[in-house]
Amino acid sequence: MAEVRLGFARTEMTIGACHLNSVGILQGGALFTLADLAFAVASNSHGFVAVACQADVTWFKAVRSGKLTAMAEEVSRTRKLSTCLIRVTDDVGELVALFKGIAYIKATPLGAEAGH
Repeated sequence: MAEVRLGFARTEMTIGACHLNSVGILQGGALFTLADLAFAVASNSHGFVAVACQADVTWFKAVRSGKLTAMAEEVSRTRKLSTCLIRVTDDVGELVALFKGIAYIKATPLGAEAGH
């Protein structure tokens, strides 16, 4: 985790050979996981358990190497829903993908569900 604050998270990933698909570009699931991690941290940053109920991603650019950064910003938060937009950029700051996630906010404080 590169940065966390209330309603915001930034994650980073260096692309390795294990992240590439059969045609030599970044596997979609690897990018989705990076963005999903930033989404999870941002939506849980208020101290209550928030679990994804919807997520989608749009890819704009194929990448083969370098470092990706996912910056999640909570754009709406109600009593029950957190909506985040996550911008995934390459190491020169170009937009690679846009991820949108909606999380259901439970009344459970973080850590209270450990072991259950």
